[in-house]
Amino acid sequence: MTWMEEPSEQDRVVLREQLGRPLRGAVKVVSRCPFGKPRVIGTPPLLPDGTPFPTLFWLTCPMLVKEVSRLESGDFRNRLRLRLRDEDFASRLERAEEEYAEERLRWAEDRFQREMARAIFSRRMGIGGTVRKGLKCLHAHLAHYLAGFDNPVGEEVYRELPPSRCQGSCTPFMKDRR
Repeated sequence: MTWMEEPSEQDRVVLREQLGRPLRGAVKVVSRCPFGKPRVIGTPPLLPDGTPFPTLFWLTCPMLVKEVSRLESGDFRNRLRLRLRDEDFASRLERAEEEYAEERLRWAEDRFQREMARAIFSRRMGIGGTVRKGLKCLHAHLAHYLAGFDNPVGEEVYRELPPSRCQGSCTPFMKDRR
């Protein structure tokens, strides 16, 4: 997985500030904002203590987290559910879920945990650990899209976001999250 990179020590500081907690597991930086800060990380499907972590791609940018939360609190998710009636949209989402599940198992395999991950996530193989065709977490869909996958839900979320107000510092947004 060459597109994932080890976080630098500075990345780790930024990530701890963005998340408001220590990092768990062997995270990788998957996507960066225009200012070079991590905005999506990859997290292994099983943490070192064996705890399942169904969200393979995690949105860390506080500004994006806040904006997606705003969308989730409105009617946007219902509008997306209506889009599932479109055959092309629904089939793209199905392919995205399959790719997500395959990526999760590939990462587990790299850590010799493939069968354990398959058993744990067998009923929740969708994006972010949801059931297939679930729209439980728009943050996970956007993170998957920003990680470079064809995710129609993540793409729609991205299109719906307002123009960025970010100036390259995560700090002003972090205060709003706590």
